[in-house]
Amino acid sequence: MNDIDYELIERYLSGDMSAEARAAFETRMLVEPALKDAVQHYAEVQDSLRQSLKDDPQREQLKQTLESNRHVFREAKRIPLRRYYITAASIAAVIAVVLFWSPWQQDVYQQFGVQEMVSPAERGNASDSLLQSASAHFNHHRYEQAIDDLNKVIEHHPEDAFAIYYRGLAYLENKQSDYARADLEMIYNGESVFKYEAAFYIALSYFREDKKDQCRNWLEKIPAEAGDTHERAQRLAKEL
Repeated sequence: MNDIDYELIERYLSGDMSAEARAAFETRMLVEPALKDAVQHYAEVQDSLRQSLKDDPQREQLKQTLESNRHVFREAKRIPLRRYYITAASIAAVIAVVLFWSPWQQDVYQQFGVQEMVSPAERGNASDSLLQSASAHFNHHRYEQAIDDLNKVIEHHPEDAFAIYYRGLAYLENKQSDYARADLEMIYNGESVFKYEAAFYIALSYFREDKKDQCRNWLEKIPAEAGDTHERAQRLAKEL
């Protein structure tokens, strides 16, 4: 798959296709399993983000913020979507901007910390069931149980970047920073769409330990083209 395919996925799910183009794209999905899987995964993340906003007590404030930044999201459509998860995470980061000065935020780590694990759709195999279970544990802050489930997934699929990334975040939230950094560095050193998100959370792990030099070094690895992840890195750098 290439950047054009990812752009087509975004257009397909946003309804920004003619009837003829949509039919042609659906025909491709019938004969290209990888394309079909990518569309499904993309849709799952969109749905998860919508659900995470559903019961947000500050939803109206967030809605106003999103509305006032519609031009930003229009421009975002032009970004190559091989970094889809980074793009999708930008929506969650808008929430962070809205909540950044909320009085209930207790410290900088909480302001920048992990929010939720994206829940994959059921597909009927053992790994997906374990990922569903891990997501439920993770999102209820039962990080040790999430790690156990993710370990089982990785045992059978050692290169599963999704499972490794979220295991790293679970270790981070469970205050097992060395294990967290080992997983997140593996993601950063690969070609995963989570690459720069991983760098950000490695930096945050050092921030929590008051290791400012290491934190700064990792923040500097996040380029401007990482979009909102870069903006969050810049805000965190100001806290050093």
